Amino acid sequence: MPISTLQTIDRKPYKKKIPNIFIYVVAVVAALVLIFFGKNIFAAIKNLKAKSALTADVLYGRAEVYVNDEDAGTTPFESDEIKPGSNKISVKSATRVYETTINFLSNNDKYIHNASIIRDLGVSELFSSGQDLWFDEDTSGTVLRVISEPSGASVFIDNTEIGKTPYTSAKLSEGDYDVRVEMVGYEPQKSRVRIQKGYTSNISMKLFPMPVPSRVSPFEGSDNLYDVSSDNEQVIADTQTWAKGVIYWNQTRGVNLEGVGMNKEPVFDYFIDYKGNVYNARAEIIPDLSNDPTAKDALRGAYLGRVSDGTGLTDTAAASLKAFKNVQIGEPKTTAKILETGLGWLRVRSDPSLNGAEIAKVDVGKEYPVLETQGDWVKIIASENVEGWVSKTYVEITDKTAQ
Repeated sequence: MPISTLQTIDRKPYKKKIPNIFIYVVAVVAALVLIFFGKNIFAAIKNLKAKSALTADVLYGRAEVYVNDEDAGTTPFESDEIKPGSNKISVKSATRVYETTINFLSNNDKYIHNASIIRDLGVSELFSSGQDLWFDEDTSGTVLRVISEPSGASVFIDNTEIGKTPYTSAKLSEGDYDVRVEMVGYEPQKSRVRIQKGYTSNISMKLFPMPVPSRVSPFEGSDNLYDVSSDNEQVIADTQTWAKGVIYWNQTRGVNLEGVGMNKEPVFDYFIDYKGNVYNARAEIIPDLSNDPTAKDALRGAYLGRVSDGTGLTDTAAASLKAFKNVQIGEPKTTAKILETGLGWLRVRSDPSLNGAEIAKVDVGKEYPVLETQGDWVKIIASENVEGWVSKTYVEITDKTAQ
């Protein structure tokens, strides 16, 4: 039987020859594509460098951010797509608007020129604060410029006082610094600032005037009327806005009441100013002081006075307080000093007799305004909300009009 022999045949693959013209066409197309897309790539990189950056935020709430009157977003806001050049920036809450114009610099290979806006929109132009930071080109070296409203505030760099606003320095080396601005009667502002060679780092700080003292005390002879008088001419000019500022400060920072401590809950039920105006807890004026339904429940008040008027209420304020609360606070014409009783206190009664109900106690050694006398009894103002009778035996009456 014949045997078959398997043989491997070596065959070379067939190669079709590509014409030279086809190769040329492909090469030209590839070159055109590379040029086209290469331009776009380089344009994209160039476009990135041609942009600027912005961050914006508000304290105590949210706000809308507008760039050249176009809605850009909501705080906290960040964007690296800001067009270089002069841009109008607006930060708007439901009740307040802050606007400024900043000249934005283009980013480059070394720096992203970020501008920053942080605001406390507050309740008015006066009772608000914030800070704006931005860069300007400056070939003189590394420059820091600090301005403030009001001017004349102390400038601290890394906790060292170095001058007053407006302040400029070209002596700082590149790097990051803590900058703080302070002024008596205003809330301080602080920020972290980067100093860059060839640029001016600008800081503009608006200071919030303190609408209440750091510790608020009641008037002598009153448990519930507190003195928040000020010597700031801007603050005392508009007392209704001042009352709104006190309410806002109470809600956001807190009011430190003597004997009570720091409190962010509403502490004042009404306000009375040196002009004799009385406002309710929402800083709305009360038109009819003698017939206001809130008077009975308005326990704790704040006096918006001028330090230049001296201690106590003005005559106009005292008259309004008397009409509103039937209480006299200030320098009384006649006072009753409580003498030693052996108990450290003396009962105040509802009627001029031992049968009168005890409505309060007054401390030995203290003086209280006298309203009237009746036999062996003296009617005094024991507190802002209490008038009653004490035994004449245990008081020393002084008529100050005779002094």
